[in-house]
Amino acid sequence: MPVNERRIALPAAALLLTMVLAGLAWWGTTLWVQREERSATSLALARANLGAEALEAQIGRTLDLVEQLHDLVVARQRRMETGDQAGQIAIETQITMLARRREAMVTQVSIAGLDGLVRWMSLPTPTAQQIFVGDADHFRLPRAGVAELFVSDRVASRFTGQPAVVMSRTLRDGANEVIGVAMVTLSSDALSRAMADVNIGDAGIGLLMRRDGSLIATTRPPTTGDQRIPPTHAVFGAIRLNRAGQLDIADPVDGRQSLIGYRALRGAPLVVVAALDRERELAAVDGLRRAAIGVALAFTLLLGLLVVVLVLTLDRRRARAALDAAEAERRETVERMSESQRMEALGRLAGGVAHDINNVLQAVLGGAKLIHKRSQDAGIHKLAQLVSEAAERGGGVTRRLLAFARRDSLRAEPLPAASLLDGVREVLAHTLGASIQVNLAIARGVPAVLADRSQIETVLVNLAINARDAMMPSGGTLELGAAAETVAADNPVGLEPGRYVRLWASDTGRGMDAETLRRATEPFFTTKEKGQGTGLGLAMAKGFCEQSGGAMQIASVPGQGTRVTLWLPEAPATSSVTMPADARPVALQRLRVLLVDDEPEVLAVVAQGLKDRGHGVQTANGGMEALGALETGAAPDVLVTDLSMPGLDGLALIERARRLRPGLPAMLLTGFVAEAEDMLDEAAESGPIAVLRKPVTPEALHTRMQRLMAGHRQTAAG
Repeated sequence: MPVNERRIALPAAALLLTMVLAGLAWWGTTLWVQREERSATSLALARANLGAEALEAQIGRTLDLVEQLHDLVVARQRRMETGDQAGQIAIETQITMLARRREAMVTQVSIAGLDGLVRWMSLPTPTAQQIFVGDADHFRLPRAGVAELFVSDRVASRFTGQPAVVMSRTLRDGANEVIGVAMVTLSSDALSRAMADVNIGDAGIGLLMRRDGSLIATTRPPTTGDQRIPPTHAVFGAIRLNRAGQLDIADPVDGRQSLIGYRALRGAPLVVVAALDRERELAAVDGLRRAAIGVALAFTLLLGLLVVVLVLTLDRRRARAALDAAEAERRETVERMSESQRMEALGRLAGGVAHDINNVLQAVLGGAKLIHKRSQDAGIHKLAQLVSEAAERGGGVTRRLLAFARRDSLRAEPLPAASLLDGVREVLAHTLGASIQVNLAIARGVPAVLADRSQIETVLVNLAINARDAMMPSGGTLELGAAAETVAADNPVGLEPGRYVRLWASDTGRGMDAETLRRATEPFFTTKEKGQGTGLGLAMAKGFCEQSGGAMQIASVPGQGTRVTLWLPEAPATSSVTMPADARPVALQRLRVLLVDDEPEVLAVVAQGLKDRGHGVQTANGGMEALGALETGAAPDVLVTDLSMPGLDGLALIERARRLRPGLPAMLLTGFVAEAEDMLDEAAESGPIAVLRKPVTPEALHTRMQRLMAGHRQTAAG
């Protein structure tokens, strides 16, 4: 190429390159500004959402007080009906005191009869004539039988003439007949001042309104005299879809474009809105846009600087991504540690509770057995039997608590899957009701499952009850099934490779959304009404499966039902059936027993039960007292001791006692078997030992002691 042509081509190429780079810079700057605008909008929406949440908490405290006052009015009515004048006056005094609290914002609590005349009021009024409210909406609608709380428009108070909001409920007598209306009058100005205490922002506004658009209170007066917002406004449509959220729409009051957070209050037809002025919130971004235009126009002069800015921006993005990843990993680690600590703490709590309760149940059960044995009265026999059964059921409750915390000693045994599910279905036939159909889906030749019978039956019944609640009130179908499954190493539920029996409970109920499904196995999480569930059922099932060497999985789709799957180990095949040791007959022997416990009631009851069966019993209140008896010449045939005792526990006592009496047979009584399992093998090396779970009946203790001694004699003779 000639030199002149190169001189022309190079500037053209440079100009073209500059134009391309300028265009790329303009495009990139525009995208960056848009991203910053979206980020600023998101932050402002988050602030509005927090403002709505704070307003909800502020108004929620007032609603709680209103509900408390309504409850007291109902209690006053009950006292009147029973003729308890003193109780009526006490409740009226309590209502008056609550209404006079400055932070309560209550100007009056009143009761109107069916004729619309006020029969009683909490605070005196200057007017001498009887007040009539029969023409007010807050009287007419509740009187007509509207069950929920009614909230009036912003009205002039019949008592003070000041702007007010009346929250009223139907008042019924003991026969559930409507006898009047209970009304709580609040100062709308006080409501507005309380809302203004919530910092929404200099240009922000907080609104409290009914769901029909009536404006109840606001943190600043509206710019127009209109006190009603059209129910067609977008915020009301959003509330019908979700009770809480955020919107980028026009302000409900002045029509300016705003960033809004909203909450529909629970228990009242009210909505709180926190609105931030969009123009003011994004003013910084508008300035950024103007600056970016200047930067784009001057790009040819600042190209080097722009390259640096782009490099810094990319580095910032990489750093932010790395920081976000590290933060997500940290949160996940903290959550795992927190969950582990909660379960460990709950396990320790469960152990302590089981020990204390089982000590009480031991005294109750032993005492009931002694009463039954010593009395000839059939009526007393029946009462003693009822007490014994109640104590044994209490022991079952503590075992389920320990299973939930995965700290119980499970008694696994081979259970035929078909007969297990068939027995559960028979129980459910009398529990679930006629609207629930229970079907079995059991694969042919499914093997036995290795599990604790009482625990797996409890888990299946709990799953069935959950399914019933999800299918009510219309009813549906519950399927219980079982199938054999060989699990590989890469299974999604974290099982060890091997052979399992897969059990499932599948219903046709309303299902769970993703958030509920994620939290379903959290301890104490429940979607049921207060008093209808503890939130322990699925957590206990998961803990039982994992302690049994299996796993649990929940699959659910809203509107399509729920399926809970349990994997439990397959029971090994056996070639013969042997009689359990506890079932073999033994010869009776009168024994010298050293009985040790730190609970005097347990010590007295157990000792008497053994004495009634012919044994000689020497008691010791704690491990140190028992050692003292052995050191001073006591020569028992068997040592029976509690496991958990202050100072010297049961295992330490057995170890030190066998230094004085080598090979001394010993029995441990405990309400928490799992805490002793790790140390039992070491204790068994120095002599025969057996463990019994509290509460234990005198008959069971006597029989197990005889078998322990029989085995000891056979070992000594062999």
